[in-house]
Amino acid sequence: MAFSFHSNVKLRLRASQGGFTLIELMVAMAIGMIVVLAVTGMIVVSQTHERVTTGANDMSQSGAFTATILDNSIRSAGAGFSQYWNRGVMGCKLNVKRDGAQILPRTTALPAPFAAVMGGSPGVANLRLAPLLIAQGQSAGGSDVLIAMSGLANVGDVPRVVRTYTDADSKLYLENTVSIRQGDVLVVSREGTTDCILTQVDGGTPPFSDTVGQTAVPLGGAYFNTESADGSVTLNTLALNSAGRTMLSAIGSADNLQMQAFGVGADSVLYRYDLLRSSGQDASEAMAEGVVAMRAIYGVDSNIDDPDATRSPAWQEPTGDFDLSALIAQSPPTRMRSITAVRIALLVRSNARQNQVVADASYTLLEGQPGAATVSVADADRHYAHRIVETTIPLRSMMMRLLPPEELL
Repeated sequence: MAFSFHSNVKLRLRASQGGFTLIELMVAMAIGMIVVLAVTGMIVVSQTHERVTTGANDMSQSGAFTATILDNSIRSAGAGFSQYWNRGVMGCKLNVKRDGAQILPRTTALPAPFAAVMGGSPGVANLRLAPLLIAQGQSAGGSDVLIAMSGLANVGDVPRVVRTYTDADSKLYLENTVSIRQGDVLVVSREGTTDCILTQVDGGTPPFSDTVGQTAVPLGGAYFNTESADGSVTLNTLALNSAGRTMLSAIGSADNLQMQAFGVGADSVLYRYDLLRSSGQDASEAMAEGVVAMRAIYGVDSNIDDPDATRSPAWQEPTGDFDLSALIAQSPPTRMRSITAVRIALLVRSNARQNQVVADASYTLLEGQPGAATVSVADADRHYAHRIVETTIPLRSMMMRLLPPEELL
């Protein structure tokens, strides 16, 4: 029995010390690899979905942000000077100085990506005061450039007649100075005269205010100016000219005045340029990333000032009579006056690169509309998702039926 007892103990010890067979080990490894591959696949799919979602969010945010920037700058285009569009202010050549240095007309091309606007120098020197201008294909990559100008007038954009100007004390004399404030920017223009002069109300001592019975407006400040760039037109010659009327348009404080150009750079960034150099810098400012291309057309209503006519809005490509150069050359600017809206198409791109191709080879902006344009996408960029964003912006000041001169004066 002792022999039997020891034999059983040895057998049990051997059984307890036994391991996996080779076949069992290989099966276990195969199952483990399948689990690892499954989990890895799930992680890869999850990351891919995350990149796609991130890319879609990037495009949505970029498109919405860009559209908001443009809307804020364009919706009020024409405010402060469009009410008297046919009396020399709208479409005039702006003469602007800042701290004594000439800003407009420019003597050089605009900075990149606007260097091709109006053919560069000297063409850009003919830029005029206009609510909205589209320079088709004149920014990097053939995208359009939008130029929007607006102020913030105090009393409904109504201009007033200038009685005279005195050099000795730099004062403009009006019928009244109601609503004009210290620091306001003024545009002095005259029907039949190409050049107009942008100047500013001086604070003076005591500070200027529109007291009852006051007719004199003292001039001064950062934007103080009394003459055109070549000296041929001055506040004196405008005010003393016997032909037509000299008009003053108070377009609000310098902080509210916006004269800006928007365009797309070769780096897929939307840039803005301040034509008045409010910050003192002659440089473009990056506004939004991921903007590949921009295309725009005018919304035109040729019957806008006829109360008896049926409204006739239509989309118009900025070519032919509505080409930038042709538009600003017309006097009085009836075509410029008829522009009541703008339709803008943006091609935006995400910042998240995908492993596979996710973008089409080309996209058509403003498809089905006059001025439609096809934008090709480079092979390397097709790993980034692209999307077209369109927005229509009404020009509130231009949609108003404007009063004829005899009702204003």
